[in-house]
Parts: sequence; structure tokens; C-alpha cells
Amino acid sequence: MMKTTIRTYSPTLSAACVALTSFASTGYGAGHFTSGLQSQYPEYDLNDTYVFESNKEGHTSIISSSNPSAPGTGKAPAVVFGQGGQYNLHIAQDDKFETGMTLVFTFEGENVEVHKVDTPNAAVGEQGEQLGGGKIGETVNLADGIQVWTGRGDDPFFGNGVGLAKFNAAKQQGKFTPDVFKEDGDLFDGATASFIVVDVPNQMLGEKVSVFTTTSVEHKGEWSQVDRHANVLFPYVFLSDTPAVQEDHGQHRPDLDVEERRQAIVNNIFWAVSTSKTKPDSAMEYANEVADMIMPDVLTYTPGTRASYAVEGLNGRALHDDAMNTVLRLMNGVSIDDNAYDVKRYTAEFPYIVSAE
Repeated sequence: MMKTTIRTYSPTLSAACVALTSFASTGYGAGHFTSGLQSQYPEYDLNDTYVFESNKEGHTSIISSSNPSAPGTGKAPAVVFGQGGQYNLHIAQDDKFETGMTLVFTFEGENVEVHKVDTPNAAVGEQGEQLGGGKIGETVNLADGIQVWTGRGDDPFFGNGVGLAKFNAAKQQGKFTPDVFKEDGDLFDGATASFIVVDVPNQMLGEKVSVFTTTSVEHKGEWSQVDRHANVLFPYVFLSDTPAVQEDHGQHRPDLDVEERRQAIVNNIFWAVSTSKTKPDSAMEYANEVADMIMPDVLTYTPGTRASYAVEGLNGRALHDDAMNTVLRLMNGVSIDDNAYDVKRYTAEFPYIVSAE
């Protein structure tokens, strides 16, 4: 899979956010920092991904958020979705990313169009056949029983982003400081984002799916991938100690993760548990176990089952899952409370998102 090589340098979360004032100007969402094409095309900056059992029987819900409001301020961007580019939901039915589909969303004014490519790892810029379209902010019923909603809404994610910045900065100095999370709380209170919500019949998905999202734009005469997302806070937590890999992750694809990314993940987890001193006799074994759980960087889900993003097992991700606590424990080998809690900024029925318009 071709990767874009167009990038500009941006500080890592840890370096950029040690001074808390930088949070007001750093693009910070549940997904990652912004760098390279994300900073040039902020409307295509991916923020979060959820996969869980729909409230509609026999369906699975997938939510992708992007274009987050300014961190800690709730100030919304000027546009809801980018015009002319693509927002892609990749749904694989096999470990090699050969079987499945990609749903492609494009926006023009107040309208959304949905296309489908019959491969889960569709090439950057590929669009496929049109399934239908409709208005942003309205539920759209498509062919094959697929249901879609797009629009601006309250961000359901909860997490202590300021505490994470402090924690990562200390870890890079060889210090384990879980108490820093007590000093701050939920950074995402009042935050908004742009959402794509999809209900897909389980009969289209098979026994197990691996989901990730990407965005792409035409840049300097060719299609380029802007961003990528699946596991929560993946670059912030699991790649925070390898800035070069962290910066490149948004232009990468999961079919190459194990080959090109796994060792960096193992090394970073080993460093984290060595710093926390939680696995004195099994640090490398533990690092490999966790790497196998989160690599490749996709959300794996068994349709028709209860989603749970937890240390005991990663099966999709529900809106109520305390995902930051989960990845902090996986990374550091011990339970860490980030001091941010679910206040249910979402609903129980499709499209789940509380409209911000």
C-alpha cells in the first residue's frame, strides 16, 4: 500500500504539551496529535472510532469522528466536513485485509454521498460504486440495509489529556508518575466533532471484522492519505517514545503494521513497564503480549456480541468504555485512573450522537 511522503515536522504530544498553554493551539483529540497533512487539512483530522452492537437488531454500528473543536475550549471549526476529499470506513473480514469493503463518504455543501469499494483496504482516492446520498444532519437509508447519519455533535470521548501529556513527559525522563492525573480532569467536556455514523447489517460482515478509518485528499495533483485511526490514543500512548514512527502513523496502513511497526511497539511498552517497574521478571514477554493485542492497529469485533474495550479483551469499542484507562494499563502494566469519567454525552439509539447544531 503506497504511503504519502509529504510531511512536516511537529513536536510529539509529550514535548509540545508539557507547557499546558500549548493545548490551546495543539490539535488534540482522542486519536493523536496533528502533523504533516493533518495540519494542512484539519477537516480531515481523524479523532476517534467506535464499533459496537447496534440498538437495531442484527446490525453493527460504526462511528468515526473527525475535525475536533479546539481542545479545552469547545470552539468549533468553520466547516463541518471537508469538501472534495474522502472519509473512509474500512471493514475487513480477514487478517490479510483482502476480503470486505470500504465505505467512502464525500461531502458537497450540505450534502453527503456514500460509495462502496469491494475491498477493505481500498487504494487512496478509490471511490467505487455509489450507494446513495442525502443531507448532513439527517438519517439516510442506503442500499443493502445500510443506514447513515452525518453531522456535528458533542464528543462522547472522556479522558484526561493534560494529565497524559504530563505523564508522558515524565516517562521520557525515566519517571513513573501516575499521580499527575489527579491534578486535572476530562479535557473533552464541552468538545465537539464531526461524525459519520453507520449501521451495517451483520449479514454483510461475517463472523469477525477488523475496522479502521482513513481520510484522503487531492494534494499537489495526486491523492494522498491525510490520516488514519482505530485504537484509541494509539500514537499518543503506544508511539509516544518514537516520534518518527508517531508522526508517520497517519499515512500508514494496517496491512504493514506488524512488519513495520510491531518492534517499535514492543520497545515502547518494554520501556514503559521498565519505568513503572510493574513487570520486573517478564517485561519483554509482557511487551510482546500487548503488541499482539493491539497490532495491527484496527478495532476487531465479533458482530452480534457485546462490545468491550478492556484489558481482558479488545472486542470493538462501545461509547461508554473507559478507553484511556484501558490503554494506560496496557502500556504500563498496572491500573492507572486518569480521573475522567463517562457523563454520557451520547444516546442509546441511532445515531447515538447528541447534535451540536
